[in-house]
Amino acid sequence: MSVQESTAREADRRFNETLAPLSRPDVRDTVLGRLCEVAHAMPSATAVVTDDGSITFDDLMHRTYAVARKVVTFAPTEAEPVAVETSSTIDAVVLMLAVFASGRVLVPLDPHLPEARREQIVAQSSARRLAIEDVDGIEVSSVPLPMVTGNHIALIAFTSGSTGAAKGVLLSNRMCLSKAYEVSSTLGLSGRHRVGNALPVSFGAGINTLLAGILSGAQVHCRDPRAAHAVEFTDWVTRNELTTLHCSPSLVRAIAGIPSDTRRFPSLQYVITYGEALHARDVVAFRHESDCAATFVNWYATTEAGAVARMHYVPGAPLPDGFLDAGRCPGGKSIDIVRSDGVLARPGEVGQVRVTGDCFADGYLDMPDQTARRFSVDSGRQRYWTGDLGRIDERGVLHLVGRIDDAVKIRGYLVEPAEVESAVRSLDGVTDAVVIASEDNSALELAVFFVGDSITDTDVRGALRETLPDWMVPKFVTRLDAIPRTDRGKVDRASLPPIPPTDRHGAAASSETVLSGATEYWLAIIVTRELELTTLHRDADFAELGATSLVTTRILVEIRQAFHVELSPADLVSAMTVRRLAELIDRRLAAADRSRGPKNPMLVPLREEGTGAPLFVVAGAGVPAVGLAPLAKRLTGRPVYALQARGLDTRALPHRTISRAARAYAREIQKVQPHGPYTLAGHSLGAWIALEMAHVLESHGETVERVVLLDPRLYQWLLNKVPGGGEHLEAAPPDPYSESYKPGFRAVARQWAQVATAGLVRFRTTERWLAFGIIGAMALRRHTPKPWDGSVTVVVTESNTADRRSWEVLAPGRLDIEQMPGEHIGLVREPVVSKVAEVIDRTLESDR
Repeated sequence: MSVQESTAREADRRFNETLAPLSRPDVRDTVLGRLCEVAHAMPSATAVVTDDGSITFDDLMHRTYAVARKVVTFAPTEAEPVAVETSSTIDAVVLMLAVFASGRVLVPLDPHLPEARREQIVAQSSARRLAIEDVDGIEVSSVPLPMVTGNHIALIAFTSGSTGAAKGVLLSNRMCLSKAYEVSSTLGLSGRHRVGNALPVSFGAGINTLLAGILSGAQVHCRDPRAAHAVEFTDWVTRNELTTLHCSPSLVRAIAGIPSDTRRFPSLQYVITYGEALHARDVVAFRHESDCAATFVNWYATTEAGAVARMHYVPGAPLPDGFLDAGRCPGGKSIDIVRSDGVLARPGEVGQVRVTGDCFADGYLDMPDQTARRFSVDSGRQRYWTGDLGRIDERGVLHLVGRIDDAVKIRGYLVEPAEVESAVRSLDGVTDAVVIASEDNSALELAVFFVGDSITDTDVRGALRETLPDWMVPKFVTRLDAIPRTDRGKVDRASLPPIPPTDRHGAAASSETVLSGATEYWLAIIVTRELELTTLHRDADFAELGATSLVTTRILVEIRQAFHVELSPADLVSAMTVRRLAELIDRRLAAADRSRGPKNPMLVPLREEGTGAPLFVVAGAGVPAVGLAPLAKRLTGRPVYALQARGLDTRALPHRTISRAARAYAREIQKVQPHGPYTLAGHSLGAWIALEMAHVLESHGETVERVVLLDPRLYQWLLNKVPGGGEHLEAAPPDPYSESYKPGFRAVARQWAQVATAGLVRFRTTERWLAFGIIGAMALRRHTPKPWDGSVTVVVTESNTADRRSWEVLAPGRLDIEQMPGEHIGLVREPVVSKVAEVIDRTLESDR
């Protein structure tokens, strides 16, 4: 731990001694009133940390009130709803709190929702929509901010509704504080804690976690689970030494599936899951070999009533065979089970879960009938009928068994099939429809049956993606000639055709797996890996194959790293097959090619600032310089330049031998740094070129301080060429041959024509990368590596050899070998690239 970090933590501890714990609120208490208490007690402590920065409590309070005066100008009527896109950024957090402070009502908008859905929420709430980027241009109001009490409505949280429209739940300041208090008191949150909020802050649980943390004086780290790969979350938890992790069970499952050597969580004290039931096997898998002694808390709550029950599972405690129990009711509340005949159930009997407490939501926006059905008052206490079916055992533990109405839990979200059916019926060409819940691979999924002559199932699915969040888009869409009905006109559900099990090959049994071109091939590799498929048809719909929002997020991350293009969730929703997504990627790459300015044929500066000696990194075969940008971003204190193949980015003949490329690259780097000592690195084929560059520079009388080789595959045929090498030394295993892409004769002929004309004829970006990759592989086949006796660091993955005797044949001088988890290409991608950068920084620092 650095001195600065130690000082900051001591300051947190000292300030925290003057801050009283968050207490159960009364009608006088407000969110901003409590925030002021925290800010005055610990002003310099960090309040919120996001991917775009951090903010102290003092700055958070002052920025909140400054923006609140702009909100008053924007929405001049007191208690007026203001809709805000609530992303996991500092500006978004400030704006949310500013709406509270202004006395207006916050309407959170999830930026991942389709625009049509967001517009529906804005219209239904009669809200003014305020974009974060527009705040700076608004004048500061001279009107004093209104006095706000605990009964003042602070937030309208929208959930699925049975009428076809979303339900707006009215939450007062006191209710927001009550929900935050339940989390804070359960976990004992204070200034000593670092809260990991891995929930979208646009969702009720995400906002509640944020408020529970900052109003307890804790440091809250926010990261949207849809914006990063699960592997990145493990690094996030470890790097920030988080003490609590608030997330969905699906993220727990995703993290549990990561190799145990990359997930170490010694700081975690609690893992709290929301939204859907958590399975015991996921807890076991998460804890397995992860150095995690965290207590798991299964949190059962509703937007309307807050926490209904929760259950703690400490390490070593027995776990149930299946899903974890809902648990026991928190203090200050009570639970009843009411049978269908209105009689209170005895232990073990099933009925509707009814919760009683002192502070619940103020009902539903403009839905008096719904409010009257769900909310009531008895002897001065509030009651809420959850709509969930459950039973309480002899120990007083609640077990949930389903829903009393048609609402179902889909991937953790409560969905009313009637709302989805309403959306289907609104489509042009649909004359009849029914939506049901169906079990698929032990999970509930939505299925829609529709009637319409002029509309296809693909049309229906595409249209729904434009208006509904992904968890409400039915996984199964089937067109029928007619919806079967009884003689009374009701849907005859028993006569609906059976739902076929998901085809894990992504294609009908009679279809061939035909991929076309490099983009489809590389994209199919990504999708099959993330969906755990064996093969994939180019026209198979990802949603039909089980692509959840978490999976689509991982696909987007992989696309960004593989193709160097940014796609939004909306982009992916519009192109949910390999064929259509590959076409979109090709269009984006072509547009980037056209808009790119003057091109350097080989040397590309990735970072020019820094005081250390420049690091020159050679890209792999067919890889553009931008592929090394994640590495440059992670390296500290020095300029970083990338070297890419001549002709890859402009019209020029490529080098077809390693030695020619090395001589040309040496001339290029001397334009930046005329004389040594030089520091070189290379990834994959680039490592062999970097090693050859060291020989070229030394032959010119220059000094090369170190060469860093990032996973050059030390194949047996390469070892056999090196003096002292041979079959007695361990080599890298051969590359596994991929069965996913079998090009026909014409495709092979076109590919070799592209190899022959590469650098002169411009063809599609990915086809160009592939051609240069083949040229690089051919050059390596002709190359005979020469031993270099300078300082060498070799970083290898599991698919390479780490045998010291083998590498000493090439690097007989000072040799360091570092092993990294993951795949060959993953060394220069997140999250492994951060560890690679640490190795390079540490190595170069030791050379000083």
